Amino acid sequence: MPYIVTFIRWPGESTAEMIKKGIEVNKKFPPDDSLGETLVPNAINADMDGIKSLNVTLVKEGKLEAIRRRAMAMLNMYLTVPGFKYSIETWATIEEAYSSIGQTPPG
Repeated sequence: MPYIVTFIRWPGESTAEMIKKGIEVNKKFPPDDSLGETLVPNAINADMDGIKSLNVTLVKEGKLEAIRRRAMAMLNMYLTVPGFKYSIETWATIEEAYSSIGQTPPG
């Protein structure tokens, strides 16, 4: 199954609001391992434009739509934070990418 990759960004001055909102989001959406395996939980980076976060989850069979809906509901809760932006992307695993061209990955 594919990966769900979320990218979020916010200005540094909104960090206190992000932390406060994160506590609220985590209470409403506790971890749900039935949807997928989190491989990269909230890797953080900062640059001159603000703070960035990356999350990567390997989706379990048949759970793609459910995990996308959940991610969107969670991230939409942050939209009240000034300057908050996000994207949710579906990425293929190496096996899926190779099989799309009728091949198997090396190794």
